[in-house]
Amino acid sequence: MLYGYVTQSDSVTGPKNLLADTSATPGYEWYDFDTNSLISAPGPNLFANVVEDDLVTLYVEVVGSYSYDTQAGGNTTVPQFLANIVRVTGSVA
Repeated sequence: MLYGYVTQSDSVTGPKNLLADTSATPGYEWYDFDTNSLISAPGPNLFANVVEDDLVTLYVEVVGSYSYDTQAGGNTTVPQFLANIVRVTGSVA
């Protein structure tokens, strides 16, 4: 199980991916989550009701790591997980 704060879920990440700051323990504010992570879904419907600023509980499998170019012109590598279940538990917006 993984807990997270959704930082990006849009046309850039697509319907099967989102970026979230994650933690192994639950949190209630955005700053409670300290690991930037890519969360992938097996299909496009799993994240249909998930939006930026949501707090989520995820049941995941570890995939490995994922590297991508940042908007600031750099590159970053983050852990990648495959979500099997996602529950929106709140929002910080």
